[in-house]
Amino acid sequence: MKILMTASILGTMSLASSFWFAPIYDTEPELPAQKCDSARKNGINYDTAIPSPPPPPKLLPLPTVSDVRSPDKMPSIFGKEGKRVVVRDFLPEELPLQPFEGAPEDIALIGDALRDAQRNERLRLTFFGASHTGGEYWTGHIRRVLQTRYGDGGHGFIMPAALYESNRASDINRCSSSWDISYVGRTNGLNDNYYGLGFAARSDDPNDFAWIETTHKNPHGRHVSSYDILTLGTPDGGGLLAQIDRKQPVIIPTFSPSPALNHVRIEVPEGPHRLSIQPAGDGEIRLFGVSAERAGPGVVVDAIGIRGREARTWLQWNEAVFQDSLKVLFPDIVVLAYGTNEANALNYDMDSYAKDLRKVLGKLREASPKSGCILVGPSDRAKKISKGYRVWDRTALVAEVQRQVAPEFQCVFWDWQQATGGEGSMVAWNKSQPQLGKDDLIHFTPKGYVHSAELFIAALDDAMSNYGTEN
Repeated sequence: MKILMTASILGTMSLASSFWFAPIYDTEPELPAQKCDSARKNGINYDTAIPSPPPPPKLLPLPTVSDVRSPDKMPSIFGKEGKRVVVRDFLPEELPLQPFEGAPEDIALIGDALRDAQRNERLRLTFFGASHTGGEYWTGHIRRVLQTRYGDGGHGFIMPAALYESNRASDINRCSSSWDISYVGRTNGLNDNYYGLGFAARSDDPNDFAWIETTHKNPHGRHVSSYDILTLGTPDGGGLLAQIDRKQPVIIPTFSPSPALNHVRIEVPEGPHRLSIQPAGDGEIRLFGVSAERAGPGVVVDAIGIRGREARTWLQWNEAVFQDSLKVLFPDIVVLAYGTNEANALNYDMDSYAKDLRKVLGKLREASPKSGCILVGPSDRAKKISKGYRVWDRTALVAEVQRQVAPEFQCVFWDWQQATGGEGSMVAWNKSQPQLGKDDLIHFTPKGYVHSAELFIAALDDAMSNYGTEN
């Protein structure tokens, strides 16, 4: 095991310290046998091990996509001013391509990144968003498809402690005790703006723990070769115990003369591993997250989503710590999938939204000036009324703001509402067989997210085929 530690002092990205830490081992990994329920009840115990899971298949399988049938009867759907909405094309296999919109040179950034992956180069997509992203069904399917095509580069960035009950992780196993979770808008959250990439987990209790582990049976997510651990360095920062498998833990200090990002990389022999972390008990740990990766070519997809959040929450994240954190990931493509909650905020007028969105994209471009950039508009939404269903009017308004603002920051726009069939399509997906839209008429079912992911991947493929330096 090798550990490389760097500390970024408030926006400078200069190395306050840089060193390799022994021991180095070449033995077979010994995955702990203890399961999550036992650890939560009794604390961590690594006395026993299990045999290492078999390696992943040489050719990863494409994930399955369900066949969909139309509902037996379509209910009445109404739009603006009570006008009836007729949803004609909504079955996923019959929908036309919904391409990225924007300047050809901005779409070319997306196409070039995909072609690089096709040439056996590394590709990283970093998704930010709300519940659609935090649920990991949508991004999880995108990850599986791209990794099947271009290679498994590792799971990517994740908070080892779940942010809330429905916060999922696809193709990686995690477990934790009750850390203090904070993000903008959470009750009893932080009193400062040090959220890293949008959230933080805090504890000074040595009985708290969290772990992430490679999958045992899934074809994707079987191996890892490095962990990038992001914490906040502070004058009162304590030690963080990091343990690989059943090896001796090492202490990672989080002390810094002033608040700054601490970045530690632990490199391990590629294979199945569990990374466990615990506060040493000598001060508070503020964890921003961990990126689990594999060396070499392949695809990494980061899913950084928090339910109920809006793009403007970015404006409450410390600028220097955010920039330094995103530079650690160094994404080729950044995707902002916000808009559902902006459309729900009835007192949030579109002029104010456009102004805030420009500030958010300016913040993104300061941190990642050359990456491809995709704004994903809100998906279709409806509500039940006495005569049937009514389309949520503000969805299209939010999408139009994104469409207009995106080119100002070399971003492209993807219209999720139009991709699934336009106004009223959420009702149609809710009534389809199998059900693709949830009964809240806002979110998709797991199968619905898979079909939404397929539609997004089609837009990526279109950019690769028709835009870029070779087109």
